[in-house]
Amino acid sequence: MDTERSDQKTIRRGRGLRLSTEAPAEAPSPAPPPDDRPLTRGRGMRLSTEAPAEASPPTPSGPPDTPAAPPPAIAFLLDALWLSSGKVAYRQAGAGPAMLLLHDAGATSRIWRGVAAALADMRTSYALDLPGSGGTPPRAAPPTLKTLADATIAFADGLGLGRFDLCGHGLGAAVAALVAARYPDRIGRLVLSNLGARPFAPDLLALEWTRAPLDLSLGLARPFFDFWQPWNRQLFQLPPLNIWLSAQSLHRQPADQELWREFLADHAATDGRAYLTTWTAAGVPQLHAALRTISAPTLLVAGDNDRIARLAEVERCQRLVPDSQLTVLEDCGHLPMIEVPDVYHQTVRDFLVGTKVA
Repeated sequence: MDTERSDQKTIRRGRGLRLSTEAPAEAPSPAPPPDDRPLTRGRGMRLSTEAPAEASPPTPSGPPDTPAAPPPAIAFLLDALWLSSGKVAYRQAGAGPAMLLLHDAGATSRIWRGVAAALADMRTSYALDLPGSGGTPPRAAPPTLKTLADATIAFADGLGLGRFDLCGHGLGAAVAALVAARYPDRIGRLVLSNLGARPFAPDLLALEWTRAPLDLSLGLARPFFDFWQPWNRQLFQLPPLNIWLSAQSLHRQPADQELWREFLADHAATDGRAYLTTWTAAGVPQLHAALRTISAPTLLVAGDNDRIARLAEVERCQRLVPDSQLTVLEDCGHLPMIEVPDVYHQTVRDFLVGTKVA
C-alpha cells in the first residue's frame, strides 16, 4: 500500500502576469522589459521547410485572452547520432549544462522548440526523436518503457553526457522516470509533465500482458503505413481529424499554431506500437516502482483540464515521488507547451534555477 505524503503542497499556476491596458491619468503605461536572453545556434540540417510561424495568420477562433505565439527565436536544427542500435535523430540548441527532452507518443523533438528557446541562455537542450518517431527509425523490439529508457541512456552516452537534467512529457515523462530511478547519479533535476499513475488498473495490466500480438501486427503493418504516410500527413490536417485530436489533447485553442500543425503532421508518422506503451504506462507496476525510488529534485506539471493524464492521476504520481513538487496549469489540457507556452516555459525555468515554483 502506498504511503501518502500529507506535507506535499500543490501549487496552482495561472496564465502568467497580466498587464493592464488602462494607464493612470497622470502617467503613461510602462513598456514591457526587453527580452535580452542571448541566443545560440545549433548545428546540422533543417528538418522542416515550412514557413516560420509569423508567415501564417493565427486562427481567430480561440478565447479573447489567448496570447499570440512568438516566432521561433532559435535555430532548433536536426542532427543524427549513429549508435549500435541504429540512427537516433535529435535537435540541439542553447548553451550551458546539458538537458535531455523526451516527447510524448505522437510527437517528435519538434514539440520542444519553444522550451529550448526559453532555456537557451541557461541549458544546452538535446531533444531526441524516440525510436519510431520523427527521424529515428522504429526498432525491431517493441518500444516498452524499458527499451525506451535504454535508448535514452545510450543516446546520452553517445554524446558523452555524464550528468544532465531531464524533462519528459507524457510517454517521455514515464521514460524519464525510469531513467532517473535507474541512474540516480546522472540526473540533476527532473521535470515530469502530464504523467498519470493509476493505483488499480486491471484493464491496463491486461493490455500490457497481452500486447505481444498487437505489437507484431503493428510491426508487420509498418510498410503499409510508411507507404501512406504522405497522405496521412494531409489527412491529419483536415478538419474532422484535427477537431477530434484537439478535443482529446487540448482544453483551449493553441497559443502556438505552428507547433500544433507540426504535432498533427508528426502524429501521422509515429510507430503505432508507441501508443500501446502510452496507454498502458499509467498502470504498469514498473513505473510505480520507479517513481518511488527517484532521488533527484522533481517537478510534476499537470493541466487542470487534461483528459489524457487526469489531474487526480498526476497527483497520484506526485505522492509516489519523494519530496516532489506539483504545479497545476490553469485552463490547460495535455499539451502545455502548445496551449500555454509562456507559463509552461517559465515554470520549467524557475524550477531549474531553484526558484520556488508558484
